[in-house]
Amino acid sequence: MRSYLIILFFVVCCNGCARGKYFVADIFRKGDTENLQELTLDTTYHYYLREVYRDKNQRMENVLKSNVSKNDTANKTRIEIEYLLISRMHKIVIYISTIPDIYEHYYSSNLPGDSLINAYDFNTFHFGCFDEQGESIFFRSPDGKKMLTWDIRPFVNEVYPEKLTIREIAIQKNGDLQNVVLVNRALAEPITFIHQKNGMIIFKVRPRTDAPVAIDSSLSRLMFQKLYFKQVNNGYNLYFRFDKNIANSTDSAIGFGRRKIRYSLF
Repeated sequence: MRSYLIILFFVVCCNGCARGKYFVADIFRKGDTENLQELTLDTTYHYYLREVYRDKNQRMENVLKSNVSKNDTANKTRIEIEYLLISRMHKIVIYISTIPDIYEHYYSSNLPGDSLINAYDFNTFHFGCFDEQGESIFFRSPDGKKMLTWDIRPFVNEVYPEKLTIREIAIQKNGDLQNVVLVNRALAEPITFIHQKNGMIIFKVRPRTDAPVAIDSSLSRLMFQKLYFKQVNNGYNLYFRFDKNIANSTDSAIGFGRRKIRYSLF
């Protein structure tokens, strides 16, 4: 049962094994913005970060660890990062995944500042909402047939907690409860996101060096703090528009196809 729950969790919440494929979008340059829906990331949104590291246990076996202190990362390899953007006022939650590099080098050699959220690394997106008490987050698939519920601790009320942990995951299909994953029993490490002081969505192609991504004039910054959605067959495309053109192109926006938006608000 433990193995089944672990497999089930990664099928539900993880997102394949290849880097997410954004595309350079020309809709803003061509004025093809009719029927776009917008989501503004105003100042009520708070930014949470989860980092996953590969480490060795006492028997020198590979294990995964998260919530690692900044002072305790020297002998660990960072293999994945994940983001949460949440607004209690709007009752909206955005979960953004990135994909670990199969060589387990990319996320350790490219260290963005804690305040930088690089859209170059984005893979899949879950858009959801809080319940009234701030204790559960609901994600619904675009066709409405599937719902994912995260039971979180502590509750998110007026005060945003320093740490946000997923305690339980419930999966429903066509209104029927399919399974409940008790995370602390299924996984050795808790799924916990750490509150960051601020966050900035940028776009920058990673250099082939170990230099960290810095805030400088070469960064493309998200314009107007808006995300854009356009309805297509069986879902939505998602667009990010930046203040500079994407490298080697005449456009300043990138998009992700409907298959990357696993759960949507609309």
